[in-house]
Amino acid sequence: MKTRYVLAMTFVVIVLALFVPTENRAEIAPTKQLISESSLLAGLAPGALFPFIDSTPHSIALAHIAITDAASTCAPGAAAPSNIQILAGVAGGQLVNVMTAATNTGIGSSTQCVFHVTIRPGAHDVPARVTDIVVVNTNGGAALTGINTITVSAQVF
Repeated sequence: MKTRYVLAMTFVVIVLALFVPTENRAEIAPTKQLISESSLLAGLAPGALFPFIDSTPHSIALAHIAITDAASTCAPGAAAPSNIQILAGVAGGQLVNVMTAATNTGIGSSTQCVFHVTIRPGAHDVPARVTDIVVVNTNGGAALTGINTITVSAQVF
């Protein structure tokens, strides 16, 4: 009788152990997430700030930004965007303009030029921590009316 009781209890313990949820240790948790966003900027008011990407409380490890804007000359290295600034950094902290003459790719014309930049926190005057990418209309006293666009892809961790 005692042997049957021990066998029955052993069977119950084994069955319970099989059905108790446990952590899957073979699963590797993702460490980075890729985000990608695009937008038309037509109608952005003069001097307006458009918080395009805000990954707070997570940080951006790497981001690629492409915008279209008018330029006096659309040639590699000729001029920075004329109506738009793109700021990268932390809201309430340091934000820097990442669109310079070096970002002019020479793709397009003076009415619509494509600008590209890849940013890495802590490199090339970019703050060591980046959580925000902000568009600023620097078009004097007018709203953006051209075919202004922005596309950002970023790794966030």
